Amino acid sequence: MADPMMTFAVPSTVYEGLERRARRHQRRVEDEAALALAASVAADDAFPDDLAVAIATLSTLDDDALQRVSRSQPTVEDGVLLDTLVDKRRHGLTSAEEQMLAALVDRHDRVMVLRAEAVALLHERGVDVRERAAHA
Repeated sequence: MADPMMTFAVPSTVYEGLERRARRHQRRVEDEAALALAASVAADDAFPDDLAVAIATLSTLDDDALQRVSRSQPTVEDGVLLDTLVDKRRHGLTSAEEQMLAALVDRHDRVMVLRAEAVALLHERGVDVRERAAHA
């Protein structure tokens, strides 16, 4: 059975990114798009739905916006609270504190995943990310 065909419009920034990737990998734009779509579906299965949507949305951002995402940080308040709860965990946490710790770790992990994805997209677009990769 032949692979199904799809026809749809994409934002020009996405198409231009696919063109750059296709040239770099010496592939047709259609093949590059199919690979990107396949990777997106695979990534979608690896993350909760809301995070998968956020990751997929990154590819629609311009380079300046991706640079900002690549520099994003968890809030200072979250960091202080996370450190406090991790230290307190040695002596035992209440159920509410365990839930708060889990939520803080989840928020921290989400920021780190989005940062890393933003750096990867910038790299794919030919942006020098050596400095960002060291901090992602």
